[in-house]
Parts: sequence; structure tokens; C-alpha cells
Amino acid sequence: MRSKVFFLSISLFALVGISLLLTGAVYLSLGEYMPYHSRAVRMAWEELDPNFQGLILGLLKGLGSGAFVAGFATLFMVVMSLKSGPRPFITLLPIVTVGYSALLCYATFTVSSRTPGDPPLIANILLVATSLLGSIAHIISHRREPEE
Repeated sequence: MRSKVFFLSISLFALVGISLLLTGAVYLSLGEYMPYHSRAVRMAWEELDPNFQGLILGLLKGLGSGAFVAGFATLFMVVMSLKSGPRPFITLLPIVTVGYSALLCYATFTVSSRTPGDPPLIANILLVATSLLGSIAHIISHRREPEE
């Protein structure tokens, strides 16, 4: 029987997966950089050299691809954990969610601390916190009761 803590962990992982999937979809659909990117470099998109625009779009789509795949993988592992049990994903779910969200947060912090841009740092910190809480709940839900 699966515990309430297990379902809490799966719900938190699903939230992270959906967030990453949507973030990836947004970045994959961009035709130019976001307003906070413009503030970070103090240039409108139209002012950039076309070669530089291509480079920036490639980097943004790379970030979007990673977020989309991490979100899809997380949601796949959530569904499979519910259908057939979490055993194969006990370590993989925390690694993917905490790992990707922490790296994304680091990248966002870099833009926030080194430029005048105002990226969504709080949202990324919340994503890391949600990933960590999901991982802690996941670990707790899989602890074995001491044998008597």
C-alpha cells in the first residue's frame, strides 16, 4: 500500500515536471529573447546583429530543449511510478528534478547577479525547493520500517 507521503512526493514531482515542460515549450517557441534578456544586455532585439540573434536563439532553444525533455522525463517517471511502482525511479526522479532545477536556478542567478536584467529568480528558487521537498518526501516514503 502506498502512503500519503508517497503521493505527496509524486504530486510535487508532477508539479516540477509540468513547470519544466511548460518552461521548455515557451523557450522553444521564442522568436526573439524575453523582455528581461533585453534589459540584461540593454539592447532591443532588433538592435542585435543577425548573427548574434541566431546565436542567442540557439542558446535559448537549447535551454528550452533541456527543460522540455527534463519535464517530459519527470512526468513519465511520475506516471510509471503510479502505474507499476516507483522502484526503478527511486533515485532518478530526485536526480533529474533537483539536478535540472538547480542548474536552471544557477543560470538564472548568473543573469540576475551579473546584469541589470530581472529574470524569474524567485520562481526558479521555488522550483528547486519543490524538487527538494519532493525528493525528501520520496526518500521518507521508501524507508523501511525497522525489523523487530
